[in-house]
Amino acid sequence: MLKVKIKKKMGNFTLHKQWEVDKGEIVTLFGPSGSGKTLTIKCIAGLLKPDHGIIEIDDKVLFNKEKNINLAPQQRRVGYVPQHFALFPHLSVEANVVFALGNCHGKSKKHVVDNLLESVGLEDKKRKLPCQLSGGEKQRVAIIRAMATEPMILLLDEPFAAVDVPMRNKLREEIKIILRRLNIPVVLVSHDPEDIVTLDSKIVNY
Repeated sequence: MLKVKIKKKMGNFTLHKQWEVDKGEIVTLFGPSGSGKTLTIKCIAGLLKPDHGIIEIDDKVLFNKEKNINLAPQQRRVGYVPQHFALFPHLSVEANVVFALGNCHGKSKKHVVDNLLESVGLEDKKRKLPCQLSGGEKQRVAIIRAMATEPMILLLDEPFAAVDVPMRNKLREEIKIILRRLNIPVVLVSHDPEDIVTLDSKIVNY
């Protein structure tokens, strides 16, 4: 279970939120732009430090202001997919996923990457560059890259914003299957009600 109780001031805006999500559950942080959704997942990922509060995954404390605990991003075991995927344009699909593994995986990297690509139907695209992929294919690469290190939680920031409207319904169904298979807490940022309906997610209003 992921537990979030944080307060963070940015300029004239103050974020003050408390919520939780169970293992295997999808929660959508839903609300207009500027309401603190992306701010929240950056705090969970360790990219920003809350002013007050706690962030815990199961029995692992990621942040606790009172106990002066603030784990570095690489210590948190959090998979993060930013809004525009952030794939390296000069690296192949395979190399993008290998890069995420670093030196932290005991298994053969090739074996791990091949299994990940096969799980999302991209085994025949591994030599392609990101510019040679469709929006949906880039999205799937970004997700398996985030999953390569076997994170305890997955964060998705507006995962359908970078694809055109006709493609979104198809992608929602594909991603729903992938996310349910992971069986870890998934936090999704969105301002589109269709994301909530299709993914059958819990809602946290922002």
